[in-house]
Amino acid sequence: MRASVLLSAIGWAVLAGTSAFAQQGGGGLSAEQRDIGRLETHIRNYGQALGVITQLTRPLGAETECQGVCYSANSSKPVSWSCAPTQRCDLHCLASPPVGGCD
Repeated sequence: MRASVLLSAIGWAVLAGTSAFAQQGGGGLSAEQRDIGRLETHIRNYGQALGVITQLTRPLGAETECQGVCYSANSSKPVSWSCAPTQRCDLHCLASPPVGGCD
């Protein structure tokens, strides 16, 4: 599952590079396509771990799809969850096991 989350994030990043609207900023990448929705990927440093959060907000008020991977010195742990359409995905890598949340 870990590999599928990473491949998904990489695939979306490649797609974002070819879409009509793609934007890259400090630690994040975002792209939007009218029929699919808006995809955002962020990298966070948690001190003892690194986290990658991918958030897909679909059009027409569907739930936001969230995927994350927490990387520590000895392991990596993927997690998937969903949030309300108006909320942002949040990843808690210092919890054991890592958990996703919504802001």
